[in-house]
Amino acid sequence: MKTESNNPRMLKNDENADARVMSFFGMSGVMTVVIVAVFMLSPPADIGVAEGQLAPNFASQSYDSSWSTFELYDHIDQTWAEGDDGEWLLLLFIDTDCPYCFDSGDDHSAWHNQWGATVQFLTVATELQISGHDSSKAEIVDYKMKNDNSGCRSDKANCNQRPGDVHNWPYIDDLDRSIAEDYNLPGTPFYLLLSPDGIVQWNSGQHSNDGLSDPAAALQYHLGGSA
Repeated sequence: MKTESNNPRMLKNDENADARVMSFFGMSGVMTVVIVAVFMLSPPADIGVAEGQLAPNFASQSYDSSWSTFELYDHIDQTWAEGDDGEWLLLLFIDTDCPYCFDSGDDHSAWHNQWGATVQFLTVATELQISGHDSSKAEIVDYKMKNDNSGCRSDKANCNQRPGDVHNWPYIDDLDRSIAEDYNLPGTPFYLLLSPDGIVQWNSGQHSNDGLSDPAAALQYHLGGSA
């Protein structure tokens, strides 16, 4: 039995197959070089909390009507460009034992009533390393929902006495201070306004002595509407 052939058609097919294989590997090599070049030439993201930087990602538990997993970058679109539709984010850093945060509860409600349709409010409930500041996930919920709990404001006020309405937006647990540390939290309350691509457009700590020191003025400046 013959196992070899000198059939010209079969030889031609073999040559075509070899050419296709070589072409495939050639194109694969070119694509690999292009991908590596793009990766190497693309500048790394400038991550931080200063205006113009990409806010650091974080993952934790958030409470709206129940506790669930939350990750910040699930809520941003890094392909967003100015002029596109998209949802802005306002990060509100508070401590349930902070008197200034407690007294700002009505401001938070007012801002949400004014801009909540275009801005996703996210309250990050942390715990300052100050004597008498000893919060819990239960206290975070009661602060948000204005439930009966005498532990708010360092046990000096009932959570149901917090000014403002029930806060109908997510509260994020940062009792381990991991987010506060990544964000170099200077104190509470502290606010960051992010455009839909996660870029910090306003940092309350950078405007202590100008017209954008008031969060309502900053929201009006960036988003329009009456302060």
